[in-house]
Amino acid sequence: MGRCRSAPRGRGRAGALFAFVVLSAGCLSPTLTQRAAVAGPNATTAADSTTIELAGLEQKFEDVARRVAPSVVAISAACTAIEGEDVLRSDSLNAEKLDGLLSRTTRTVGTGFVIDADGYILTNEHVIGEAQQLWVTTDDRKVYPAIVVGSDPRQDLAVLKINAAGLPVVNFADPAAIRRGMWTIALGNPYGLAMEGELAMSVGIVSATNRSLPKLSSKENRLYNDLIQTTAEINPGNSGGPLFDLNGDVVGINTAVILPQKQTNGIGFAMPLTPNILATVADLKQGREIVYGYLGVLVSTPTARERRTAGMSGEGGARVDSIEPDSPAAKTNLKPGDIITDVNGIAIADSDHFVRMIGRMPVDQVSAVGVVRAGRDNALAIDVTPRRRPMPSVAVTRESQRMRWRGMVLAPIPANWAGGKQDTRQQGLIVIGLEKDSPFAKRVTQGCVITSIAGKAVSSLIDLQRIVDGTLPEICEIGTTESAAMASTAQ
Repeated sequence: MGRCRSAPRGRGRAGALFAFVVLSAGCLSPTLTQRAAVAGPNATTAADSTTIELAGLEQKFEDVARRVAPSVVAISAACTAIEGEDVLRSDSLNAEKLDGLLSRTTRTVGTGFVIDADGYILTNEHVIGEAQQLWVTTDDRKVYPAIVVGSDPRQDLAVLKINAAGLPVVNFADPAAIRRGMWTIALGNPYGLAMEGELAMSVGIVSATNRSLPKLSSKENRLYNDLIQTTAEINPGNSGGPLFDLNGDVVGINTAVILPQKQTNGIGFAMPLTPNILATVADLKQGREIVYGYLGVLVSTPTARERRTAGMSGEGGARVDSIEPDSPAAKTNLKPGDIITDVNGIAIADSDHFVRMIGRMPVDQVSAVGVVRAGRDNALAIDVTPRRRPMPSVAVTRESQRMRWRGMVLAPIPANWAGGKQDTRQQGLIVIGLEKDSPFAKRVTQGCVITSIAGKAVSSLIDLQRIVDGTLPEICEIGTTESAAMASTAQ
């Protein structure tokens, strides 16, 4: 997540990179010219071939940008609420007006991309985690208010919803086809510069795959492993945006960057869209909660000597370095120095693989881990019962979705409403917060259920978003369960 600020050093780096490319080409020119002279005027020279290939590659980049840019959005977030009818209506917003609204508060910026034509957008959770209100700007400069329908802080994923239909959707690449050296294209909103539209493009290659960021993972309590390292320039504000291949298919979500220093030019990392991650995204789109298992062991990938000491043959495994007190692992026979070889019969490749496996294990259910231990001839089978992993921030689910409108904070009716005896026939949104200057303050109280707006039934925040965005403010009357009469700001 990046804050809006100027980046003169970034422009300087771009200029230096351009100069390097020109100088490199200049160094090659005499050799190519000499080859052309030897080959004769009618021969196809290496210089001609190189020019044709570069021109074709340039055209390919341009084609990809033109084709995929309509599916990418710039995200702007306000860390404090901004009241007003216009902030929730797309036809009352443009980039200039949005910038004016955000100038009143602390803002954060990021990127996202369309995964469903009905207005669902994927991004990083850290882009929107502290936001009170959100907007997205498309490549053609349209501005839409957005709500969060689901988030997963552990995997750093979030799905947003805007009131739009028929949007162009990205295609996903086969994660098995990602290889070192392949071209990559990042499209996004670096430092908020694309808030007015026309997403910024950078080009590079896959430097490496299966990268892990253990220090950042530990600090943020997130899963930053199995990442793609890329030379495509990624800056604060690119977070949550797509990393494309040369076919225009998404290979990953731009997630983290080691910022440039005197010794480095900066290194970008993207999260590959594996089947497990896509399954998580599908759950988030439905507002489902993502639960991770927690065992309470700190592990590392064992060295060859550590495997021999434990009596393990072959590769792989995860070595138990320490066990947290009062954790599920502390209640088992696991000991520091043990090497875990498998979980429920699935062989463990390394420590990252073990962490992912534990996260996917069902909580409060017994699972078996295979262990080798120094001094024992036979492997051990130890039963463990993971519990729910505590999360540093609250994930957004259908039950915890929120939207501000006219001084009210509205949410779906919780499942435990009325002491867990919720009438399944009851539809509406519950008022969980109410400002004293709300136009409905005299007629609505906390706990009141709003059943309709402008005569239209409302049962979800997506309904609310659609109605408010497409209805004139002066006719946005509300109906509640407390009274058959309609409350209106006109009264």
